[in-house]
Amino acid sequence: MHFKFLNTFFTVILGCGLFLSSLCAVESEADSIAKLNAFLAQKDAEPINTNNATLKQAVITAVKSNYRIKQAQERIYQAEHSTKEAYADFLPKVDVSTTGTSKDSSGFDTQKYGQARGDLSASYNLYSSGMHSETVERTYITKKEQEERLRGTLEEEINKVIDAYFSVAYGRLAVEVNTSNYDKLLRILDIVKTKRELGAATAGDENSILASVSNAKTALINTESSFNNAKDYYEFLTSSKVEDLNPYEMSFETKLSTFDELFDDIKKRNTDLNILETQIQGKQKDVVINNATDGLKIDLSMTNSKRYKDDRLPTTSPSEGKNRDFIAELTFSYNLYDGGRTEAKAAKLMSEASALIYNLEYTKQDTKWNSQKLFNSVQTNSKTIDTLSTEIDASKKMAEAYWEKFRLSSQDLVTLLQAQRQVNSAELEKLRSEKARIVDYFSLLAKQGKLVEYFGF
Repeated sequence: MHFKFLNTFFTVILGCGLFLSSLCAVESEADSIAKLNAFLAQKDAEPINTNNATLKQAVITAVKSNYRIKQAQERIYQAEHSTKEAYADFLPKVDVSTTGTSKDSSGFDTQKYGQARGDLSASYNLYSSGMHSETVERTYITKKEQEERLRGTLEEEINKVIDAYFSVAYGRLAVEVNTSNYDKLLRILDIVKTKRELGAATAGDENSILASVSNAKTALINTESSFNNAKDYYEFLTSSKVEDLNPYEMSFETKLSTFDELFDDIKKRNTDLNILETQIQGKQKDVVINNATDGLKIDLSMTNSKRYKDDRLPTTSPSEGKNRDFIAELTFSYNLYDGGRTEAKAAKLMSEASALIYNLEYTKQDTKWNSQKLFNSVQTNSKTIDTLSTEIDASKKMAEAYWEKFRLSSQDLVTLLQAQRQVNSAELEKLRSEKARIVDYFSLLAKQGKLVEYFGF
């Protein structure tokens, strides 16, 4: 009878275990992180076109070798194992133990025997006031938080690559602009020296152009230094030489809807906001779990023991032979008082949840303000680029006209230098505005929670 009951018990528990295991498998298959891994694995087979490297290729290269992203993925794997660990509370605990004893006593209590004992014990929690199920749900919330954190890490690292990519691209152009300006000033210096030899220029003219040449040389050195730093940072992020993965892609559409529409997306999809909302859910779940610790617990335990004893001394009451014991216990437990520990912890958890709510509201305001600045920057720089293009065209025509007059000695040096300086400043400002517009546009995509999808992850 006892054996039939034990077999039935283990059959039911085994069925439950298989069912729970299948649930875990479904969750694993639906995991978005598996999609990310599959995407990266697929991209391994795609060769990078080094003759016309795109921003997306640079991002993919950087993401595949980024250790912060790998670290964030590991935290998700840890959360998945925490879920399996929590599911273990729904399964029985089975222990097997064996004991061998040999005794040899002489004197007034002479004993000499060998004894062996084997125990098979099974315990199972029948009811825990919902604590186990709530704990499982808590692990899902933790996993969701880690997935959001992975998204946030991806956004941060992608933004770094974007900034480095365009720092190299526009840095190269800035070097070209300053080199061209320096060369033109050197030509002016040669003309001034020739004029001075002929008595058509003064020492003040020569010193003035020398100062301008020196200033242009300093600007060129600083620009080249910034460009080299940008290349080093780009190579650090992508683990590739700039020559192997040259940034050439420059044209991107940066059209935006109204800010109110953008902010509606931000409130729904912003990673920082989603992390805080998930943390609030986790704290609320912690309160439920904490309160369940004082609830009713029902546990079932069964032990099946077999003993074998062999007396090696003659006795009037031999005890050698076999013996079997079966014990089944049903335990009810309920905490009546724990010194206020549970209430204090619940109050602490609720306070932590309130703090997160306040932080969420602050983060919404801060995110709105920073998003507004990015939005304004994209809009302003888009307009500035058009006006700077007009200014550059007009300034170049003006400078060319002054060049002709200067050669013919009908134009003074100061006016020509002012014209050349205006061309140089306008060209550099246009490059700065173009870079700021595109970098801020992608930063705004990150605020909307759309940056990761933009690159296909």
